[in-house]
Amino acid sequence: MVNCQIKTLRKKLNLTQKQLADLVHIDESMINKIERGHSTGSVRTLTKLATALGVSITELIAEQTPEPQEENNVLSTEQ
Repeated sequence: MVNCQIKTLRKKLNLTQKQLADLVHIDESMINKIERGHSTGSVRTLTKLATALGVSITELIAEQTPEPQEENNVLSTEQ
């Protein structure tokens, strides 16, 4: 499920919900709602989240949790 994927990837990258929300320019409460399964988020939001987490949108919605690719995530391009 997308909510579990996002939370797992976020934690692997040692990001707080606030930090991830800031990276994708959405409210922290939306990250919380998505992670808890109370909202699915729009395709645009999920695309931004996938990019920030270093995975493709396909990987984000997959059943198995992907490994974030360091060269693909937003954090690696800001250093």
